[in-house]
Amino acid sequence: MKKTSIIIVLIMAFIGALTLTALKTPQEDKIPSSDSSIIIVRTLEIYGMKPSSMVTIYPDGTVEKNSLGKLNATKPEENLLTIHAKIGEIENKGYLLVSTTGGNSDNIISTTYIFKKVEE
Repeated sequence: MKKTSIIIVLIMAFIGALTLTALKTPQEDKIPSSDSSIIIVRTLEIYGMKPSSMVTIYPDGTVEKNSLGKLNATKPEENLLTIHAKIGEIENKGYLLVSTTGGNSDNIISTTYIFKKVEE
């Protein structure tokens, strides 16, 4: 009985390892460098009177603040072009987008992008 239980556990572990390997995205194949640096970008797009913004935190602690237009459902490309340009700028510096999270309420869309320096 003990041998059967051990064999079942080993088979399940092997299947689990195969499943995780199959679920890897192409980005996960790039290994972060040992002295990895992180850049965080957070966007707040707001309907109404308050201004929308994008804040970028660089590895050295530098904070960059950029204004975005008010959230406009009929012209979403106005803010998306600015956000797209920032993502492209960071990727051109050798960073890889490794995570995004977002949420919204009635009047705010908040998105956080995390970039990590990778070795080629």
